[in-house]
Amino acid sequence: MLGIVIATHGKFSSGLKDAAEVIMGNTENMVAVSLHAGDPIEELGANIKQAILDVNKGQGVVVLVDLVSASPYNQSVLAISQLEPELQENVYIVGGVSLPVLLETINAQLLNTPIAEAVEAIKEQGRTCVDTWHISDAGDDDDDDF
Repeated sequence: MLGIVIATHGKFSSGLKDAAEVIMGNTENMVAVSLHAGDPIEELGANIKQAILDVNKGQGVVVLVDLVSASPYNQSVLAISQLEPELQENVYIVGGVSLPVLLETINAQLLNTPIAEAVEAIKEQGRTCVDTWHISDAGDDDDDDF
């Protein structure tokens, strides 16, 4: 089973986890790790490393972080560098987590998708999940098709 770690600033990770479970139901093998104001950075790294070890069931781990090159990302890189080489090969960090990205990750877990293939689908979801709507897009017809 694919392991999922969500590591973000503040309560964003626990909020994403909660929202995903409202939509998908209780999700196994998923852990939220948070960095709060004033928390020691080293503690974040230790928590991420432990979360990776906790959710590792041998099919890989995806670490979803909010910002590339920010503390959760950097500490994830450091945590992975401290793992056994075999496990390092099966852990991926994906930056820019959003609810659609997390749902795609959970879907990959449910479908038992191989991790390299799952990560490509997760990245693609991140690229395509942002869109806009404006009243000018509605056109002139009187249909209320929503």
